[in-house]
Amino acid sequence: MSLYHYYRPTQRSLLNEMMRDLGLIERQFISNSRDRTTSSEIVNNDEKFGINLNVSQFKPEDLKINLDGRTLTIQGDQEVKTENGYSKKSFSRVILLPEDVDASKVASNLSEDGKLSIEAPKKESIQGRSIPIQQTASEEKNE
Repeated sequence: MSLYHYYRPTQRSLLNEMMRDLGLIERQFISNSRDRTTSSEIVNNDEKFGINLNVSQFKPEDLKINLDGRTLTIQGDQEVKTENGYSKKSFSRVILLPEDVDASKVASNLSEDGKLSIEAPKKESIQGRSIPIQQTASEEKNE
């Protein structure tokens, strides 16, 4: 949470300049960290749906993939404790699979260079067909 967004005085002051600089540093840090974390590519064609993620900064045991209905959740959570401090790195991607994807056949693969690939084939499309109309004889009641 940034304090800069809540502090907007109209006067020019030393505190105002410090908060402005803090906001600039924060935005620069956040944009740089986004560039270094996971980059993703989504493929959706007639044969398959797939997502490729660069998770090279995470160990395989730090990654989780869950599928709930058509909602695919990919998470990475890494904690590093040293004698000088503690750091935590995480990401989360939530993707709604298209309706024509066979969710029962979702598979993942992690390469040695940290590329995570998740793929699922498309369901076979049901071919359209003509349905004949059958008529039934109606009985008339005479009273």
